[in-house]
Amino acid sequence: MLCHADIHAWNLLIDANATLYIVDWDTLILAPKERDLMFVGAGLDKLWPSAREEALFYQGYGATEIDPTALAYYRYERIVEDIAAYCQQLLLTDQGGDDRAEGLRQLVGQFEPGAVIEVAFMLDTLTASTT
Repeated sequence: MLCHADIHAWNLLIDANATLYIVDWDTLILAPKERDLMFVGAGLDKLWPSAREEALFYQGYGATEIDPTALAYYRYERIVEDIAAYCQQLLLTDQGGDDRAEGLRQLVGQFEPGAVIEVAFMLDTLTASTT
């Protein structure tokens, strides 16, 4: 399946007529649908802040079977990629500035309560206990 590969709330636009647009198509990949669906409810930048919003998303998405193992894999993969990028920004350059401070903030944020690592682990644990 063709995946957007970075489909999260910041890449969705809704105009005055309630027409939905998906933007930022620079990272298309062929992957299972779970590659895109891993963003929903993943705790990324608190973009899906409530179970209600997540439920509304899946209602709009339509009936589909989701592979929980694939979903967990893609969530963990994204976390590792982000941590590696932040570490590269922090450790492999001698340049300072706001970008570096933001990289540190983002790196530390991965480990905060309710952030992506805790959410991924919690969802993975819930899935494992129901299968």
